[in-house]
Amino acid sequence: MTMKTKLLICLGALLGVAAVDVVKNKIEMPRAKLTVKVMDEQGASMPSALVTFNFMDPATRNAIQIEGLTNAAGNFSGEGQTDGVMSGGVSKEGFYQGGFSFTGFTGLQNGRWQPWDATYTTNLRPILNPVAMYAKRVQVDLPVLDQLCGYDLEKGDWVAPYGKGKKSDFTFKGHREFKNRNDFDVRVELTFANPADGLIRTELPAVGKYSTFKWDREAPKAEYPQDIHLRNAANANEVIHSYERTDTFFFRVRTIAQNGRIIAANYGKISGGLRLDGMNSKTCTVLFTYYLNPTSLDRNMEWDPKRNLITGLSWEENPREP
Repeated sequence: MTMKTKLLICLGALLGVAAVDVVKNKIEMPRAKLTVKVMDEQGASMPSALVTFNFMDPATRNAIQIEGLTNAAGNFSGEGQTDGVMSGGVSKEGFYQGGFSFTGFTGLQNGRWQPWDATYTTNLRPILNPVAMYAKRVQVDLPVLDQLCGYDLEKGDWVAPYGKGKKSDFTFKGHREFKNRNDFDVRVELTFANPADGLIRTELPAVGKYSTFKWDREAPKAEYPQDIHLRNAANANEVIHSYERTDTFFFRVRTIAQNGRIIAANYGKISGGLRLDGMNSKTCTVLFTYYLNPTSLDRNMEWDPKRNLITGLSWEENPREP
């Protein structure tokens, strides 16, 4: 028997084993079944919404997409083989893309992922009135420490002499004490130009939890506090972050009040928290994502991602969620 013949026989045997393994995996890969119930913002069942499940193909290890429309009760069920990984989404024309409340499987029973055919709920939110806004992901170093540094939200830049901005919508003043990366303390005070300007922390509505549009549709008329103190510090005993990435805020700037009544103001929102990085800069890095409605007294917070009024942004600087 020649060496070439031996190699061919070995290769054939290996391919045969691989084929058996594929068939075996197809047989033994557990199955999963889920039901998604889709509702509108008011909790009423939504028929004709498209639900997509991505199960795992046991042979190719690629996703197998199962999809269909919800029935009159707002339900759609899908079943497929998976190694425990799955994803999905919900959509309907005229509504924001949504997800659902799936959190994972708890285990296996008789070749089925548990819970079997559990129902997961979600709400689809209508696209009502998305508007153009000034929007930017900011990751920028303070120009100097221990001095006031104004940031123009319309220009997306520091106010002169540090940038091309003209109006100090946000004013930062930072102080830094740095010994090493394990022992430092950076504090930044955020102030505003006008007495009725300010920033208010908000909780996102439950109806937007699985939606690409997560916000209340309007910024509140409430008072907007002005005393915002940010801190990023670390020492042998603790690490301090005054605000987290999950924090969300509404803000009001360029406010003009007359006889106790606001006659002009611009409203906006901040996602991703107000964060500081005190380690990787000679001053301090400030990080936040903002959206500013350009129309005075318009509290609409539904942004159209196709109409960013700040042009020339990099991919990293340009927000993508409404």
